[in-house]
Amino acid sequence: MTMTELRSAPTFAPKQGLSFDELHARWRDAVHDRLAPMDLRSTRAIPEVGSLEARDLGDLLITDWQSTEIEGVRRSSTAKNDACALVLFTVTTGRLIIQTPERTVVLRPGVLLVMSTRATGNFVVPESATKRTVRVPLTALAPYDTGVGVPDFLLLDTRENRLAQLAQDFMSGVDAQLDRLTPTEVEGARDALMTLIAGMIRSGHAPDVSETDFLPFLRKQMEGWIADHLTKGVIRVGDLAAAYNVAARTVHRAFAATGDTMGSVVRAQRLAAARNDLVHTSASVAAIAHRWGFCDASHLGREFRREFAMSPGDYRAAHGIV
Repeated sequence: MTMTELRSAPTFAPKQGLSFDELHARWRDAVHDRLAPMDLRSTRAIPEVGSLEARDLGDLLITDWQSTEIEGVRRSSTAKNDACALVLFTVTTGRLIIQTPERTVVLRPGVLLVMSTRATGNFVVPESATKRTVRVPLTALAPYDTGVGVPDFLLLDTRENRLAQLAQDFMSGVDAQLDRLTPTEVEGARDALMTLIAGMIRSGHAPDVSETDFLPFLRKQMEGWIADHLTKGVIRVGDLAAAYNVAARTVHRAFAATGDTMGSVVRAQRLAAARNDLVHTSASVAAIAHRWGFCDASHLGREFRREFAMSPGDYRAAHGIV
C-alpha cells in the first residue's frame, strides 16, 4: 500500500493481548512519527491508550486521534532526524490544553491551531477527546507565500477566518475521496490544501507580528532571491548581503527572527524543488540532484530520507504521476 492510499492504523486496545506498556509504546511511536517526539503519561486511574486513524496526502500526514486522559511534554530537540514541521490541530469533541513558555490556550471545537514542532511546552487532554492533526513539513511550505514568515503559534477561529473553515471543509471532502483518487489527483489535492494552508497563515498572522517591520519583509525578498538562484550553485550569506546591500548579520537576523537559518531555508527550498521533480518528471535522481544543487544522487538521497523517511526512488514509486 502506498502513502497516497487511505491507511488505517490499528486501534490500540487490550483485546490485542498486549500489556499497557506495549500499547503505550505504540501510541508514543505514533505520536513521534505523526506529530513530534514528546514524553507521554496517562492520567486515568486505570491507564488506557487511545486509537488513531492515519492517512497521508503525499507528504502531508493527516491523523484522527481518539485520546483518553493524557499529558505530554515536548522538549527542545537537537536530533538531526527531527525535521521541523507545522502541525494543524482541530478538536471535534472534548478539549486540548496547550501551554508554551509564552501562552496557554484551550483548543475546543471551532478553533484551529497552527503550531511549529520546534515549539516546546506541555499539553493536557483532561477528558476523552477527538482531534485531528495535519503535519506539514516546512519543505512543503517553501514554494508557497505565507506572508511575513511561518508562525510558531497561530490560533484561528474558524467562524471568523474563512480560509481556516474552508481548509477544514476541504479535508473532510478529501476524506470521502482519498481512497479513490489517482496519483495525479492526490497531488492536485495536496497542492490545493497547501494553497489553503498558506493563505490561512498569510491572512491570520498573530497581531504582534508587525506587517511594517523591516526584517520580515527583507526575509520575504531574500526567500524569493534564493528560489531564483537554486540552480546556480552554492548560496552564501554574503551573496544575499550583497544582493540587498545589507550586512551579513542582518541576513542572519532576518532568518533568526523565526528560528531559522539561511542554510535551513535553502535546504528546504532545494528539497521542495527536488520533490516536485520526482513527482512530475521522469528525470533521473542524479539529474535532479545536479539541477537543485546537491553534490550527487547519494547526497540528495541522504537529505531526502532525513526529511521524508523514504528514498527518492521509493517516493517517486509511491507518488509519481508521470
